Amino acid sequence: MTREVITATPDTPLREIAALLERNGVKRVPIVKKRKIVGTVSRANLVQSLVAQRKATEERPAIDDLTIREEVMARLDGQPWTRLSPVNVIVHDGTVELWGIVDSETVKQAVRVAVEVTPGVCSINDHLVVQHMASYI
Repeated sequence: MTREVITATPDTPLREIAALLERNGVKRVPIVKKRKIVGTVSRANLVQSLVAQRKATEERPAIDDLTIREEVMARLDGQPWTRLSPVNVIVHDGTVELWGIVDSETVKQAVRVAVEVTPGVCSINDHLVVQHMASYI
């Protein structure tokens, strides 16, 4: 048995899991949440994901970055929980970069979900910082 098991969390990006597999020469990475195994990602899972992603890309029409950004901003502007949270959105090749300060972990997750469901979004780089409003008012 291995004493120091290589693990990932449910929100670890697939590219990082792929790097873990390659760097450590392992075929599977347990996914752990609150010190409990909630799943496993294998090399075969990564290949399946790539194939599915490729098919989805081929089937949907290309959406330009400006359209994606406008849609993301419209989704965020329509939410009461983003009024006090200055969030900047940058889109490049379908990858959404989120920058800014949010009031809570819940708002941070809500912003992520709003972006994830936006058509054309391929991936998200979340640089949002959680800082309670009282801290910087």
